[in-house]
Amino acid sequence: MIQTVSKLYVMEDKINEFLEVFKGMIEPTQKEKGYIEYEIYQDEEDPALLIVLEKWESKEDFDNHLQSKHFNKIVPEMVKLMRKEGELNICKRAL
Repeated sequence: MIQTVSKLYVMEDKINEFLEVFKGMIEPTQKEKGYIEYEIYQDEEDPALLIVLEKWESKEDFDNHLQSKHFNKIVPEMVKLMRKEGELNICKRAL
């Protein structure tokens, strides 16, 4: 299993619009092979910083997600609402 941690830096006046666009990613992703869980958090000090935690059965499943039709349709819409490039960490359990 892998855990991904994405930091998404949204324009302050576009948070609600960004979240609406992001919602379009959730249902099709939940149907993908290897999907386990999505969690989306908002930073308390910077509400325009969203943290997305995803769990996948394998790195291969996550890589396939990155190539999916819905991912490649929705992400460009999300990028237009971001103030800077996001960050992605792919993690494996340490203990």
